[in-house]
Order: sequence, then structure tokens, then C-alpha cells
Amino acid sequence: VATLQEWMQHQRYDGVAVNLDPGAETVPYQAAIDVREKFTLKEIMNEYSLGPNGAQVVCADLLAVELDWIRGHIEEINCDYFLVDTPGQTELFLYREASKVFVENLSDRSAMILLLDPLLSRTPDGFVTQLLLASAAHLRFQIPIFPVLTKCDLLEPEEVDNVREWATDLDKLAMSMPHLEGMSGVLSSELLRVLQVLALESNLIAVSSKEGEGMDDLYSIIQSTFAGGDDLEAHVDTD
Repeated sequence: VATLQEWMQHQRYDGVAVNLDPGAETVPYQAAIDVREKFTLKEIMNEYSLGPNGAQVVCADLLAVELDWIRGHIEEINCDYFLVDTPGQTELFLYREASKVFVENLSDRSAMILLLDPLLSRTPDGFVTQLLLASAAHLRFQIPIFPVLTKCDLLEPEEVDNVREWATDLDKLAMSMPHLEGMSGVLSSELLRVLQVLALESNLIAVSSKEGEGMDDLYSIIQSTFAGGDDLEAHVDTD
């Protein structure tokens, strides 16, 4: 979020950050809207005598409770883009019903950037699990979803190329899969077949917050979805 916001500001596009992670002690950006003004992970732990995991579940559900408060603040801000930073536990946000309610009612022009773990994605079987996560996101949320290979600077350039090739050609991914015996072999084969039927092949964007890489590609795919590829008018300083 911080890197994309910085890139947009450099390009003179409006983009404000919204923090929805009540467990974050600090965030690397200035949040125009911050759910920690309503509750924090530590407060929920103390109030309900919960450990961190249980409190995270409660916090995920409370996001839907605070939807009107968040949406009200969004309506008060004149801005082209709201960059919403959700809690880092992808599975927690993905599978809670409250998250689905939140996403469906936040705005009628929303998209989701799904961050794929680079170290898991660099192996064929690991990348398949990431595609399954992406397919679950498509099933849960009826909005555009853009899988993005995050922290690509942790991988060698050839590893990034391999992952991007697998994303655009699932046949290559199938050929790269290790030969597995028994139920594991059947499962891997059937999962790949399902992914091919779902047509989840895509031009995977690789980004790096450390290097600032991929922000222009990410912006372009968002623009092609919501504005047919036309840029929003840049906001030029008149001072």
C-alpha cells in the first residue's frame, strides 16, 4: 500500500490509504481512515480475555460492524483511489462471512489485489496452492481480483520468470510438477485439471516494495478494468 501510494503521488494521481488492520502497531503510510480509532487487537484481547488468534477472528467480524463508519469517512474524502490495507492473514480475511459482507457493501467499484507468497510460489506445487487460494477468492468475492507476486526481489530473476510462465500456461505448470505417487499424484493431477477448466491463466504481475518494481503494471491493469485503459487526469499543482 505504501509503495503504490507513493508511486501514485509521484504520478500526480490521488490515492489515500485506509488501514483495516487493528493489530498493526505502526503502518508505513499515513492512513486517512484507520480502524484502530475504533478498536485494536490488544483492546479486543483484554476485553474478551482472548489470545491473539481468537482476537483476530473477532476483529475480522467487527470490520463489518464498523462498515458504516468506514464508508462515511470514504464519502467525505474527494479522491480517485482508496488503497485499503486489510489484515495480513489472507485466509482469515478470505473465509470470514463478515469480510464478504464488508467487500460487497463498501463500494460498487472495488477490486482486490491478492498477494502471492514468493517463496511458496517458486515451486510448482507451492504455486498450485496459491492458485487455489486465488480461485477461492474468485468464488467468495464477486469483484475483479488481481493475483500479484509480491516481494519478487526475494527470488532470482529466472525464478520470477518461471512463476510468470506457469501463470500464463498451466500446461507448463503441469509438466513442471513433481511425479507423485498414490493419492498425492491423483490430487495434484485433478487440481490442475480444475484450474485449467476455471481458466485462471493470467499475466501475473510481479511487484517489489523494496525496489518499487511493478507499480506501473499494477496501475495499468486496474485502469484497464475500470477505465478501459485510459488514465485518470493527473492532479497538477497550481502553486
